[in-house]
Amino acid sequence: MLVNRVRKNDRKLARWRKREAVTCYRLYDRDIPELPLTLDRYDDHLYAAVWSRRRDQDDPEAANLLHVWLIQQVGAALGLAPQNVHLKERERQRGAQQYTLLAKERRRFEVREGGLRFEVNLNDYLDTGLFLDHRQTRQMVRKEASGTDMLNLFAYTGSFSVYAAAGGAVTTTTVDLSQTYCDWARANLALNGFGGPDHQVIRADVEAFLQEARAQGRSWDLVVCDPPTFSNSKRTEATFDVGRDQTPMMQALRDVIRPGGALYYSTNFRKFQLSDETFHGYDATEISATTVPPDFRDRRIHRCWRALRRGDR
Repeated sequence: MLVNRVRKNDRKLARWRKREAVTCYRLYDRDIPELPLTLDRYDDHLYAAVWSRRRDQDDPEAANLLHVWLIQQVGAALGLAPQNVHLKERERQRGAQQYTLLAKERRRFEVREGGLRFEVNLNDYLDTGLFLDHRQTRQMVRKEASGTDMLNLFAYTGSFSVYAAAGGAVTTTTVDLSQTYCDWARANLALNGFGGPDHQVIRADVEAFLQEARAQGRSWDLVVCDPPTFSNSKRTEATFDVGRDQTPMMQALRDVIRPGGALYYSTNFRKFQLSDETFHGYDATEISATTVPPDFRDRRIHRCWRALRRGDR
């Protein structure tokens, strides 16, 4: 059943993949309830995530062996080398847990998206370094970036910054609290020929960065903000909750966005409820129906807004 469904999905996406030159995409999205897997293809690699509920399993070890066998069958059906098939078991995570180091292989390899180059790691973390569900959003940012100063907050591995730079952004500023992801973002920028003072990567807490930027009178034309659902990093005493902190975050951002400047704001928190005050001072439109790409069966994988800052303070 799984192999047949994957083959069917691959054929269904073939024309779109060829037209858009897509080589990294979702093949299977928990289509069959009894097989709670997501399968992503990264060029000639297969990344499988098993959504585990251990409390519901009589024999977790046997279930794991079954999953391994199933994924191997899918990889073989796709003609992939066994060493290029990667399996991760994931349970529902909260906040920064999804970024927890699972292994120390540090084996990255290069993939292409939109004519750009990115390093991914399919072994060490639950997430790979390139969020496939934001492929469309990255392209929107690229089209809007020409001649702008761009700010990327909670930047992860900097893919939005790479797209903005490729779209003609005059400067990009990439901010994340993790040294690992700052280094990764620099590597992705360099891989595409961007670096130096015009493309800064800054390790900082976002709230502290915005306070300092406001005090210095810094501002940007184009901002991307894709925060975690929850964060309680050891590097800062403060905690961040995307539901609780949405309004103060947007208002702090408003002070560093130039009048008429654009903000892309996204969250993958499924219980997120937008406050009436969050986009005060903006003209905001939810664009989730456009940003979730066609290879994702789960249309609630994220929510996304594009907001223009009004000219008044």
